[in-house]
Amino acid sequence: MRFSTGETRTVFGTGLIGRRPLPQPGEVFDHLVQITDPGLSVSKTHLEFGEHDGVLWIADRFSGNGTIVRRPDDGAVRCEPGRRYLVPRGSRVELAEHFFVID
Repeated sequence: MRFSTGETRTVFGTGLIGRRPLPQPGEVFDHLVQITDPGLSVSKTHLEFGEHDGVLWIADRFSGNGTIVRRPDDGAVRCEPGRRYLVPRGSRVELAEHFFVID
């Protein structure tokens, strides 16, 4: 993942992304990815991610400003909260004023 903040993260398994991502009681994740967002456009726990057959998926965690996926071979899709979306390499995931690209 290459973030608009300039940071890069190599991830595996499952995780949460947000300003201060926190699992719900009983949840366990491999990664908690924090995004620096002085404008507070990204929710504290904005989205969840995981892997299915070698492809990354994301699910919006009922964030305040939503999540948009832009796949290289498809148009923009606004994510329905709680639903999983596959994000193949080259996709851009927009979290309010920030984004990351799957390398």
